Amino acid sequence: MKRKTILVGFIGLLVLFTSITAAKALDDPVDKYALIIGISDYDAISDLSYCDEDATDWYNYLNGIGYQIVLLGDSHPENYPQYDGLATEYNVKTAWANILAQADENDIVAFISSGHGTEVNIGGRGRWSRIYVQALCMWDTSAGQNGEDGLIYDSELKDMMAPSVSNTFIFLDHCFSGGMSEVMENANAAKVYMTTTCTDDGYGYDDSTHQNGAWTYYFLEYTLIGVYGGSASMEQTFDTALSVYPYDGGDTPQEFDGNTGLFFYL
Repeated sequence: MKRKTILVGFIGLLVLFTSITAAKALDDPVDKYALIIGISDYDAISDLSYCDEDATDWYNYLNGIGYQIVLLGDSHPENYPQYDGLATEYNVKTAWANILAQADENDIVAFISSGHGTEVNIGGRGRWSRIYVQALCMWDTSAGQNGEDGLIYDSELKDMMAPSVSNTFIFLDHCFSGGMSEVMENANAAKVYMTTTCTDDGYGYDDSTHQNGAWTYYFLEYTLIGVYGGSASMEQTFDTALSVYPYDGGDTPQEFDGNTGLFFYL
């Protein structure tokens, strides 16, 4: 009889634990948050053509699968399906910090950006001794607002991503964006998936045929939506998109994946 009593007690505890776990899951559903940045017309540097279309396409896709979205763009709000302000460096950092303040470890956050990128020589004079850091160009590059210079450097992006406890998706359609890989050095890298349009010394391209940034078109429109109907792992999407991408060498898209499994979190 003792063994039966112990077994009944164990089953009771198991039922109780299962009930508590299920109740907790109901109390803490998976929330999805995205910051989308698309800058075609810059304040003080040369313009691009299709970054507002990139932002629009990402918005339409993510909005359709339940994301709460902040969309920052250039000075033409009429070109976006939702407009939450200029994509200045200050506004981008503030919006991302606000998202991370809401999201918990059960949630998904996405940082998606399309625009110019650059590299900055921080030391060395000779051709082979120069030291470069890479940066994403926000709307106020070379103008600066709120005490910022308009550039989000690789180290700054790393710091921006460090507080995230959520599953984190990063998509960068900027020249030199492969150099932003420092984000994978953070302690939360196992929950991060990032893809960039090129290496640390490569370029992204406007694609006039499809009216998108080239990597945005091949990753999102052609592959994730067109081939897989909007549902596939990011690794599978990357491999398929890369197989048809028309640029290579330094302009080859990059994948940085801290998850040993497949990243299905979109």
